[in-house]
Amino acid sequence: MKIKVFSPSTPLLKKYIESIYILTHTAEEKPAKYITFPSIFTIVSSSEKSRAMTKNNQLTIRECHDNEVETNLVSDFNKPVYVQYEGKINEITIYFKPLAINSFLENNLSHYNSSNFSQFLPFEDYRKAMINILSLQNDTEKIEAVERYWLSKLRGFHHNFLETILSEMMGDDNDALTITELCKKNNISRTTLNKHFDRHICKTPSEFKKILRFRNAVNKYASDKAKNNLTDIAYSVDYFDQSHMIREFKSVTGLSPKVFFEKTTALEKKQIHWLFL
Repeated sequence: MKIKVFSPSTPLLKKYIESIYILTHTAEEKPAKYITFPSIFTIVSSSEKSRAMTKNNQLTIRECHDNEVETNLVSDFNKPVYVQYEGKINEITIYFKPLAINSFLENNLSHYNSSNFSQFLPFEDYRKAMINILSLQNDTEKIEAVERYWLSKLRGFHHNFLETILSEMMGDDNDALTITELCKKNNISRTTLNKHFDRHICKTPSEFKKILRFRNAVNKYASDKAKNNLTDIAYSVDYFDQSHMIREFKSVTGLSPKVFFEKTTALEKKQIHWLFL
């Protein structure tokens, strides 16, 4: 299995898209297996002549010539997922920044989210466009075509308070506000915030904050040259202490921080961490 990770080349798309990767798996290779972990990003995947099958926390993408393209949306999984690729697979996956995909969609994100791995057909021409893009032989041409397509769908999105609250949640302030404090500061109820998070992000604020802390800890560890002081990392990314960090890591990944950092592999742009099996 080969994976190439790209940052958007179009300046405007950098505001909305964190990264795009192209994954290829040949028919001759043995099945590729890895564990992926919850993310704050909204993930959109398209794979050529394949079919995705899900069972509990397992996702299998298998070569299937009866299905010209498989298109999936991943936005609300909160536990590790075991992924397996079988046969010839040609896939493009986009990581949209939190809330960003709503700037392209006609309906709220929750409208398209029926399960952890929902079939995703947001536009009338989407299926045909993905078939054409996946048929391109050159990776650069694929990325350029993906960017052109999504730019053509950009419609904009504005929300009275979600953008502000996300900015406050994702800021660099070590004394991050609690969900209750965020609600009070923005003059909204917890119920209202939950409703709008579900509608536009497909997570609860608490789930999002837990995953954000986890991802911030992973990024902090990757940038920390010492890479051995988990207590400092815990305090720097809004955990109460190291014990809190260990509990939440086990909740999100099934692993302690120490085991997670030892076993996972960061792909090229460092935002994607998988544990290969």
